[in-house]
Amino acid sequence: MSTVAVVGIGDMGTEIVPHLVSAGFDVKAFDIVSERLDRACAAGARGASSAADAARGADVVLGLVMSEDIPTAYLGTDGILAGTGDGTVVLIGSTTTPSAVEEVSAQAPDGVTVVDAPMVGGVRYAREKSLTFLVGGPGPVVDAIEPVLTPLGKVRHVGEFGSGVAYKLITNVAIMAAEAGIREALDLADILGKDYDTALELMSAGPLSAVVSRALDTTNPRPLRRSAEDDDTLTTAVDDPATSLPISTAGRERLWEAVDADPDDEPDFVDLTRKTTSRRPYRPR
Repeated sequence: MSTVAVVGIGDMGTEIVPHLVSAGFDVKAFDIVSERLDRACAAGARGASSAADAARGADVVLGLVMSEDIPTAYLGTDGILAGTGDGTVVLIGSTTTPSAVEEVSAQAPDGVTVVDAPMVGGVRYAREKSLTFLVGGPGPVVDAIEPVLTPLGKVRHVGEFGSGVAYKLITNVAIMAAEAGIREALDLADILGKDYDTALELMSAGPLSAVVSRALDTTNPRPLRRSAEDDDTLTTAVDDPATSLPISTAGRERLWEAVDADPDDEPDFVDLTRKTTSRRPYRPR
């Protein structure tokens, strides 16, 4: 039986771990939040005391942490790389930058292969085993890890190492622009005194249909903060985002404004379509 370690048991990891257990893998899990780790253990995983402990003895390690947490999760005495051994394959499943995955790869011990494998699809896709992994790495390594990923969805080999995160960022430019665009369209509805339901219905009748459906899909939950953080990651991938990615830069500012609309509330992605994330004069009182 192959051993798979999962580091980072957030919304995605919580859905992924049971599928790996059901597929017959010996699953080790770690998260810095004990309640999340408890959920993984309840689903059949073995709990680890650190990321390094989770990686120790594992054939494949799947990291599912946010981009800013990559240095802590992978590097140092308690990081994933410290627990890897000869032949271990480390998958970086995060939405991050090429420089971040290159840093992890550069510090990997001899005999350890690092592959970038960011995911397309949210929590519902993870639950339904319909994620798409954008994998960057050598063909033989991709073939070797495919049995671990196919119980979770599809594997798309997009090129050499670093290509996965590059293509994920490229697709995120369009996705994030559409997300911020929905919010700005509703900002205009506020200014012109028109209702949200009609505006969203009319947007759904055109090419934005899939984006609006995703925004309204409460079965695919996602904290709006995560989208804003992905925009942060996107804009750090270039030297001068205001010039190179002006739409993404402006969209990032609007998403963070929506996240911070109410200091006592943590909005979900669906709240982009609600008055609670409107500009201050139009918010419910």
